[in-house]
Amino acid sequence: MKYNLSFHDSGSMEIGFQDGCLEINTGVLQIAVNGREGFLQSSGRKWQFAQPEPILDIRITGKTNDRVILELRYETGTETWTLFPELPFLCTDSHPDDRVFALASPHIQLTVVEMVDRTDHHDSLVKESVHQHYKSHKAKGNLFLLDDYAQNRGLLLAKHSPCPDSAVRRASDGDLHLSADKARLHGCGYGAAYGVGKPSEMFDLYKQLYTNLCERTGANFIMSNTWGDRSRDSAMKEEFVLRELDCAHRLGVDIVQLDDGWQKGISSNSTYAAQNRGGVFEGFWDFDPDFWELDPKKFPGGMETILHKAGELGIEIGLWFAPDSADDFVNWKKDVDVIRTLSEKHGARYIKLDGVVLRTEECEKNYLAMLDTIRQIRCSDGAPLRFNLDITNDERLGYFCGIPYGTLFVENRYTDWKNYYPHRTMRNLWQLSRYLPAAKFQFEVLNPRRNAALYGDDPLAPANYDIDWCFASVMASNPLIWMEMQHLSEEDTEALRRIIAVYRAHREAMSEMPVHPIGDLPDGVGWSGFHWQGRDGGYVTLFRGITEDEIHTFALPVKCGQWTILHSNTEASVCETDNGLRTSLGKPRGYVFLKYSNP
Repeated sequence: MKYNLSFHDSGSMEIGFQDGCLEINTGVLQIAVNGREGFLQSSGRKWQFAQPEPILDIRITGKTNDRVILELRYETGTETWTLFPELPFLCTDSHPDDRVFALASPHIQLTVVEMVDRTDHHDSLVKESVHQHYKSHKAKGNLFLLDDYAQNRGLLLAKHSPCPDSAVRRASDGDLHLSADKARLHGCGYGAAYGVGKPSEMFDLYKQLYTNLCERTGANFIMSNTWGDRSRDSAMKEEFVLRELDCAHRLGVDIVQLDDGWQKGISSNSTYAAQNRGGVFEGFWDFDPDFWELDPKKFPGGMETILHKAGELGIEIGLWFAPDSADDFVNWKKDVDVIRTLSEKHGARYIKLDGVVLRTEECEKNYLAMLDTIRQIRCSDGAPLRFNLDITNDERLGYFCGIPYGTLFVENRYTDWKNYYPHRTMRNLWQLSRYLPAAKFQFEVLNPRRNAALYGDDPLAPANYDIDWCFASVMASNPLIWMEMQHLSEEDTEALRRIIAVYRAHREAMSEMPVHPIGDLPDGVGWSGFHWQGRDGGYVTLFRGITEDEIHTFALPVKCGQWTILHSNTEASVCETDNGLRTSLGKPRGYVFLKYSNP
């Protein structure tokens, strides 16, 4: 059988299968499988692999404008392959056996990238190590680049599983095992992606693939959530929320999300937990069958009062929800019904999923089934219900498992606990955006004036930063206004309003562009930034730390034409030179937001 498939503005794809032999040409990737032998090839760069078992049959189960989905039938079951006409990657779902690639050269350099979640306990979220291959090597992580540098030939292996220390299915010898002549990616029943090409391009190409796998619906957004001021649920009342909506409207915030406390039930994080049997963070249905009902004492007008006000101001509403992890998520179908009610009855358009603990394979299977079901829920206007998945604690899906499902709520940081530093929040986004699309994440902006005394004379304390610096530093993500906005000073409110207005005027264009970190790793002292790179131009944010050097030259991968300064908190100037973009910022902790057009 043969298939010739065409795609809008992105070429065609050929798929042939006969007598157990599969041949695929996507335009940028060629795949051939014969029995248990196969290869991937792109731009003349070929990597051979051992197929887990012979293919008995294939069928196309899905086709869109940017991908084809194949089902491969084996003697032991089936496997799904997803192919993209413009990307040199093969994506697979789970197969019980490992896929093994041949190492035909002794000149292999291995780059291992491990990402870390449970950010309540960790503040270094990306670990990268480089190894010259020799005889045998075992590594844990999610991204592995094999660089055959003598032939400029790269193979990128991505394991689409939870972070290594959170995955319930693990191999005893790590995620990747290199022997003298083989590379074995231990799938452990999770999905994977395999890509070939120039080694220097593979991480950026994977970032494109990840973007395609995500379910993006529109431009980046700005969300507020009051939990960052540590009132927890004590302030959660109708009058309080109505004031927050007024503040959100003035600032230009898109979504006001009500965290833990809108509901009748009491969680273990509640201010009132001690008076209510300690509250719970799982076993909600046993604790209180009405746990997820709207609290009528806090919201006497029901959610209708909130929704009416929000509608008048053009603001959307989000709600916090914790699926019940008890008994391996046995109640996941009940949780689906609750989430549907939150959308249909209470008008929620964004749901924060928190409190998840994936202890077993059954737990993980049921939770993924829940996610796959709720992704089909539509709001009253037909728009999809959207989700932000909290990865701050316990065993959760992390960065690579369940890629399509919403944005990631990356970290809780509080000035009350003296663990919020603007440069460290920027550093985490900067490091993650090297490998994954920044639009996948939410990163926080706190009220930097709170708890100033706790930091003493620390030069990197939040109180020393302009609030618009804090916003600009996470602008590449979906900025999270992690505070009670009604308690901002007038000066900070105005500064935040101005930078948000500029951002909103450009974010639609920015949301279509990949983001790359530039400059040095943010440490609060040196110079760092982000680069949005489009076809005809782009955007740049540049940040000066507490260094006394007023001038710095940033290396950019493109030559630019005209530069326009969109916003800054200090005197700023830029000039393109042969060495890069020469930047002057008039004060420490200064920044500039720029737009450029290609020559």
